[in-house]
Amino acid sequence: MVDLLGVFVAAGPFLVAAVALVGLRWPAVWAGAATLVAAVFAAVVWPGLELGGVLGSLAGGVGTSGRVLYVLFGGLLLYNLLSAGGAVERVSRFLGRLEPDPVALAAGVVVGVAPFFESVTGFGVAVVISAPILLAAGFSPLKAAVLASWGQCAVPWGALGVGTVIGADLARMDFGTLSNASAFLSLPLFPVYGVAAVALAGGWGGVRRRGVQAAGLGLVAGAGTLLTSLYLVPELSGAVGGLAATAVFVARRWSRVAATPVRSLLPYGFLLALLAGVNGIGAVGAAFARLGPVFVGPGLPLLVSGAFAALVLGLGAGEVGRATRRTAAQWLPTAGAVLTFVLAGEVVAGSGAAALLAAQAQAVGRLYGAISPVLAALGGALTGSNAASNALFMPLQVEAARGLGLSEELTAAVQNVAGSHASLLAPQRVVLAATAVGLLGSEGQIVRVAVVPVAVSVAVLAVLAMIP
Repeated sequence: MVDLLGVFVAAGPFLVAAVALVGLRWPAVWAGAATLVAAVFAAVVWPGLELGGVLGSLAGGVGTSGRVLYVLFGGLLLYNLLSAGGAVERVSRFLGRLEPDPVALAAGVVVGVAPFFESVTGFGVAVVISAPILLAAGFSPLKAAVLASWGQCAVPWGALGVGTVIGADLARMDFGTLSNASAFLSLPLFPVYGVAAVALAGGWGGVRRRGVQAAGLGLVAGAGTLLTSLYLVPELSGAVGGLAATAVFVARRWSRVAATPVRSLLPYGFLLALLAGVNGIGAVGAAFARLGPVFVGPGLPLLVSGAFAALVLGLGAGEVGRATRRTAAQWLPTAGAVLTFVLAGEVVAGSGAAALLAAQAQAVGRLYGAISPVLAALGGALTGSNAASNALFMPLQVEAARGLGLSEELTAAVQNVAGSHASLLAPQRVVLAATAVGLLGSEGQIVRVAVVPVAVSVAVLAVLAMIP
């Protein structure tokens, strides 16, 4: 028999998050705090939940959040230092000169350039980088905003995979395992965004002229992402996938390559080499791990690359200080949101609320595979963050899969990928795109155009999730 009151109490944190974010339009940090309070309150008042697991869940959530926020700060600092040194502007101008056909440029930016920057920095920074390129190419502000938003299609590896780190922790699986499964699911999705880009840029004529090339670039990005996750460094999957697609895009236009901004690109090359050396060589990685958690993962390489960028670009102490203050101003609100949502997700899992909801989900049987990506997309669109979406929904998804005898690995990957793609439709991300092109107040129009490839991606994931 269905315990309706128990289900309502267990679902309380999700309902609070939805009302706070959509109904009341609270900032994500306030919504996260309210969600955390609701999760703890449910564990305290409802006898069907376990209060004893709350303290351990909170402690685990703090550790996970610390790892994520360390990486996020390094990524934002690197971006702000590069921006202060003019590197971002020079790279944008170079790409704009490289391809005079805006239809072809749209595909190159959406599945190549933007995914690389999103993977290295994360949290929508790729929008800020790619929007000026698209505006300079002659796109209307609306099309530039939508195309820049689609460039976030590698979000599972945004900020070198911080959201996937949270998802893996909550799913109780290895980061590489979740990254590999997510990369397999993403392989058919990159071409979807490539074709959508040329369709928006040039209509059906653009699809006829450049559709095959765009789909091919998407496959290159997907293959690069998958192979990097399987055989190299999983954290670099999105960056290498975007870089591979960009390399193919540039190679086809080699005769137009002139005045390449080598100095502006050096910090990115340095970061990739550093990460490959630290994470790709087992002995080196093990030596750093023995030094403590500060030396594990991409956080320290990002900070070192920031210092390298400051030296290469000749930034003075004042410029570095201003870039650091901008980073702190950007980081703090996101830090609060990530921390509170992660803690709420850990409490939902540790108190047994996720297990209670998952038990009720067994009523739909194997159809849950088709429902899973829709639920994940809802989380991404609500929170605007793959990290927050995974924090809220991953425990529920994995518990439901376990109860129904479905693949936990596949279900976790569906949650990770679907939540990532839908996050580009979240209010805060759409506002970022609107601000970058001067369309504040037209966010609804941007969402109506941007939703199509996201909906197609969720439908593809629903079909893949139903395969036995």
